[in-house]
Amino acid sequence: MDIRKGTKEDLKKIMAIVQQTVSIMESEGNDQWNRTYPQDQDFLADIEAGNLYTAIFDGKVAGSITVDQTQAEEYKNASWRKDEPCFVFHRLAVDPEIRGEGIASKLILFAEEHAVSKGIPYMRTDTYSLNTKAQRLFEKNGYVIAGTIFMDRVNPFYCYDKLLD
Repeated sequence: MDIRKGTKEDLKKIMAIVQQTVSIMESEGNDQWNRTYPQDQDFLADIEAGNLYTAIFDGKVAGSITVDQTQAEEYKNASWRKDEPCFVFHRLAVDPEIRGEGIASKLILFAEEHAVSKGIPYMRTDTYSLNTKAQRLFEKNGYVIAGTIFMDRVNPFYCYDKLLD
């Protein structure tokens, strides 16, 4: 598997992955992602900013992750272990048809290596409290809950961080 900068040509497949993921989330009663978020313009903005990375598995787009230093305003309400610069990953998506190949973990590791390469060995992320799959994934990859915040959903979001040094 390779990971490279995302391109506009990746957008159609990424949105197909997102639509499949939304359907799965809906069937599981998880409304973290829905028919209005995320949209293609979210990923297009990530591509144009140079912050979207695409996983290529067997020659095809298999997933993506956005890695930047943009934090939601609500992050101020979490109990982070460090109060210093960090990288954040967002909109992690993997093709449901090839889940179980470790692609999500490899994308997270890529995000961490990117942060370290920029001299910032600290990573943050969040996920919806109903998204138990993401919670297990983050914890499996060494992330620790750093608090609860409320965003644009009824239920809270869990914040996670990881010290990379």
